[in-house]
Amino acid sequence: MQELYKASLTRYNEGPYPYYRIPGMVVTATGTILTYFETRMGGSDWQTRGVGCRRSEDGGQTWSSIEMLAKSTTDTAVNNPVMIAARDSRVYFLWQEDYRRGFLQYSGDDGISFCPPVEITKYLEQFYTKYGYRWDVFAFGPGHGIELENGALLVPVWMADGGKRVHHPSVVSTVVSRDSGKTWEVGEIIGSGNVSDNNCITAFKKDKDTNCKGFRDAGLSQDSLRNPNETSAVQLDDGSVLLNIRHEGKAHYRAVCVSPNGLTDFSEPIYDRQLPDPICCGSITRSRKRISGGQHAIAFSNCAVHPCRENNYSRVRARLTLRLSLDNCKTWNFCRLLEERAGYSDIAFSNDGKWLYCFYEHDVDGELYTQPRYLTFARINMEWLTDGKRKQI
Repeated sequence: MQELYKASLTRYNEGPYPYYRIPGMVVTATGTILTYFETRMGGSDWQTRGVGCRRSEDGGQTWSSIEMLAKSTTDTAVNNPVMIAARDSRVYFLWQEDYRRGFLQYSGDDGISFCPPVEITKYLEQFYTKYGYRWDVFAFGPGHGIELENGALLVPVWMADGGKRVHHPSVVSTVVSRDSGKTWEVGEIIGSGNVSDNNCITAFKKDKDTNCKGFRDAGLSQDSLRNPNETSAVQLDDGSVLLNIRHEGKAHYRAVCVSPNGLTDFSEPIYDRQLPDPICCGSITRSRKRISGGQHAIAFSNCAVHPCRENNYSRVRARLTLRLSLDNCKTWNFCRLLEERAGYSDIAFSNDGKWLYCFYEHDVDGELYTQPRYLTFARINMEWLTDGKRKQI
């Protein structure tokens, strides 16, 4: 039986903060759902004053009240919350202040409480000492990070060197911890600090064709890329890490690149022309349980709008679409529209693989994209996602 359930967890202009944006979500080792989001005094990224969280221990049927996990004590912005739910039941929580300082907290009690924040900005300074890239602003994710099969923690990060409070020109990379968050190392930089409309990303190295061969064989094309920024990561069944990248290039499709370890030897980014995108944050996640054939199911969510002549090159954030791949992102076997008016989203599978959860900006202002009326949680079973074709999974 196909099943779809929705519940709005925040409402515009309700409570001490008029704006709630940038949804993130993880499912802990015990199955608890943690949803988290920015709490804003206004529509600007610089008016974010904290990170709120709501928990559900029953698959999204009931929710705790909003708890503030991080809060600005001055007029600084507190942005881009990212969590990682580890297999040992720990939950890691990263966020940044004024796009200049990064902090880490962790929870040992299923997200009920978190330890005091520890600053990890010094590790992000490795982007200069290792690669010569001196960022002016940076941000994690947003959305969620991942725990690799070897236990390492990985979080995508974007940076810009155009001056303070300026988000362009931008590049993307990763930060990885092999010791449960005590120390972090930075990955190769994907992009150039001075990308122009017609320049092709070179990632400070030559293309590693072997890493992307399967994607090239699948018909995904290579093209120019401009200002890569908010990025989501997933580990594939061969152990490699795929980055799914938002960017501002003229080809309005998601960009992807692959690394054998999530840190080095990234392939040159290419466009996945199965994934149209109007320049908006998307999300990718892998099921914990394998499907028939020994592979994991991978889901992707974004506003699947393709600016083109037919729609007057509209970049409206609409048509929030869920997709499912059964072959490690080479093709997207199933696709269904979840919401017509939407924005940012984050997704996660239930631990038993029977449900896909989506936490998203709902009923978004079509002009400014800064006023979603709700942050809504959706619970979808596989029968709904595959439109009854469950036997193929």
